[in-house]
Amino acid sequence: MDLKNTFKSRIRENKIGADIYLAQIDNYTVLTDTISKPVGKRFVQFYFCTKGGATFHFEGNDSFLMKEGNSLLLFQPDIDVPINISLSRKSKLIIFVITIQKIEEIFSRNKEKLPFFTGEPYNTVYQEKPLSVPEKLIITQLEDYSLEPEFENMYLTVKLNELLIQYFSRPDDTTGASVPIKDEKFIRQIQEIKELLLDNIASPPTLKVISEKMNLSEYKIKDGFKKLYGKTFSNFILDTKLEIGREKLDLKVKQVQEIAYDLGYENPSHFIEAFKKKYGVTPKQWMMK
Repeated sequence: MDLKNTFKSRIRENKIGADIYLAQIDNYTVLTDTISKPVGKRFVQFYFCTKGGATFHFEGNDSFLMKEGNSLLLFQPDIDVPINISLSRKSKLIIFVITIQKIEEIFSRNKEKLPFFTGEPYNTVYQEKPLSVPEKLIITQLEDYSLEPEFENMYLTVKLNELLIQYFSRPDDTTGASVPIKDEKFIRQIQEIKELLLDNIASPPTLKVISEKMNLSEYKIKDGFKKLYGKTFSNFILDTKLEIGREKLDLKVKQVQEIAYDLGYENPSHFIEAFKKKYGVTPKQWMMK
């Protein structure tokens, strides 16, 4: 059964046999999207939020907010836990679902080190943690590949196995993670600033202007972006522009120069240089892939 969504998120789905399911969801719209899919209790669910945020809805009106740069692991051996998510505007989420039996097979020689297998028959696991640098790299490779269809599942199987190894081999501490922010009002202010930037990404307000508008010091804003989104204020703007540029290139309806101007670049060569630095190819080469 395929994912159901209410609006127009881009969804790339891959079913690798009966044991593995992968969905890459890009809600590039300005509307919240609802994503749903039934999932049986024999499946372990992994979620990786690379942009924006998502709200998970559970039975009994319980909900959980997942933030950008985090992963979430869910496994309930006794009950089905369907996918039921509200994906925020301009957000990206990867869903990786795999049977507990397949994980047991992959880690047969050291399964006792995994959280599912420390009890009998299986343990319930609910775990959120920041994405590590190796995990981010693998996720980027999952998002950006171009292969003949007959090789696609083979490639994805290798990459998902790598992702599992990185996920479970890392201690469950927060080494290298952002320092948590406990001030909910401050979090809302930083999120509001983020939305302001997204709405005006071609000509974003300066840090000074935002500081005066929000009555927050420039230092606090920069610190908040680093802690909440794992990026500097300026890098957030640049990465967002380049991601939008990549999406526009995929549509193949505008020339590179036009896209550069749409994103607020006065000189298209600056867009080309930044794009190549981030993605390893020029915008024109990207369009020709």
